[in-house]
Amino acid sequence: MERLLRGERPVCLHLAGASSITGGGGSNTFVRALARRQTGLGWRPVVILNDNQERVDRTIAASAHGDFEIRVLPPVLGTNRQAYYARRSDAAPGVRELFEELKPAVAHFHTLGLNAGLLHLEAAKTAGARTIVTYHTGGISCPQTGLLENGLSPCDGRLEVTRCTRCRLANRNMPVGLAELLARIDLPGISQCNEGIFGRIFSSRSMTGTFIRAFHAAIELIDVFHIQSRWIADVLQGNGVPAEKIAFVEMGVSQDPVAFDACSLEEFNARRPLRLVFAGRCSDVKGIETILGALKRIDRRAPLTISLLGSGWNSNYGAQLLRSFAGDKRLLPPRVVDTGAMLHELVAYDACLVPSVWLETGPLAVYEAMAAGLPVIGSRLGGIAERVRDNVDGLLFSPGDAKALAVLIERLLAAPHELQRLRRNIRPQRTFDHMARELDAIYLNESTHTVTEGTSRATAGFHAVSGIQSEAERCRVSSGSTI
Repeated sequence: MERLLRGERPVCLHLAGASSITGGGGSNTFVRALARRQTGLGWRPVVILNDNQERVDRTIAASAHGDFEIRVLPPVLGTNRQAYYARRSDAAPGVRELFEELKPAVAHFHTLGLNAGLLHLEAAKTAGARTIVTYHTGGISCPQTGLLENGLSPCDGRLEVTRCTRCRLANRNMPVGLAELLARIDLPGISQCNEGIFGRIFSSRSMTGTFIRAFHAAIELIDVFHIQSRWIADVLQGNGVPAEKIAFVEMGVSQDPVAFDACSLEEFNARRPLRLVFAGRCSDVKGIETILGALKRIDRRAPLTISLLGSGWNSNYGAQLLRSFAGDKRLLPPRVVDTGAMLHELVAYDACLVPSVWLETGPLAVYEAMAAGLPVIGSRLGGIAERVRDNVDGLLFSPGDAKALAVLIERLLAAPHELQRLRRNIRPQRTFDHMARELDAIYLNESTHTVTEGTSRATAGFHAVSGIQSEAERCRVSSGSTI
């Protein structure tokens, strides 16, 4: 308040917990777009990155990035497995000095981990900052990081040491029965002897317990959990987060509106095929196998193309996905599109495929598709199901069900007017300007967006996944956790 009276802009720190916020991922787009808009709302936004080099003596650097500042902290010290699950490194050089220098009014965390974890939360509270955590991914509360039980089906997110240990082990391709047995073994002191595969396996229960305790410790230090989908409220409240600490503010699009052609088509043919697009990173949790499985079920002579827009296709996983479609002209070569040009790119298509098999927190692809006038054909799951009105402005199917997706695509091929009907029903989309203003009220503790109860529609995906899956889709989904 004293700084406001002196005419100074209050500082909002954005702790990204990463060495970069470039790229088109949802979290990166969120941080950049929000920080740029905060200047106009009277804030001094500062994005905090972490140096990923080996040296630890680097001084805090400052640079400009459009409408916001960037500071780079040295690497944290002590990043072993125990620290990873405790979300507390041995030391975080420069953090205390940074908070003392900038005296932030708000510390906005975009992850919870070693580079933005308990040490950083404690420094923020010592400095008197209001602490906000945006639930960008399931890793905020899930030790397996993906909220996929046993790596197979969406989880309700309830933290329990045996259950979560079994899930982590099964997610690494251990038979579920054996994982269940090992998850119940508690060997005191084994966490100190966790090198090698056997040490890691037998200390998994200890590490899971460490993660759960760290999450509960974080709850005490966090003033507000910002959620972008209502299903997340059920997960957080189920793990002891008070309802008054949860605020629902939806995602939006960061680009300016674009004009799109809403003319109706009589039919799709070889000269004008049905043009579908997948816009997102190449990852197993995005359900790309479902798209490819559906394509195999559709007559190769059907007038259809599928474009893949996003990064990650140069990985072994991406190459493996594409290998079986070599020579199939319906599947166009993957391309990376700049974030700022995405809406202008999307208007060239007829519908957007969003077949994720995990619970999306704030599916940017859905917002961008609809802002470009594209109906979404997506999984009946999490944030997708919250935003797509089935058979009104999009079509939903059971996650992982390639056969059901193929049926929906064939339906649109046979009835182009259906596509136009869905398009006409698309509502104007939220923007980051809306979101920034609503978050501003949360920063100032003036928000009325507190979640008071859960939502049944949002949790429809918990253990409600169809049993119909392709061979590829029966494989466990790897979400990046470690034993």
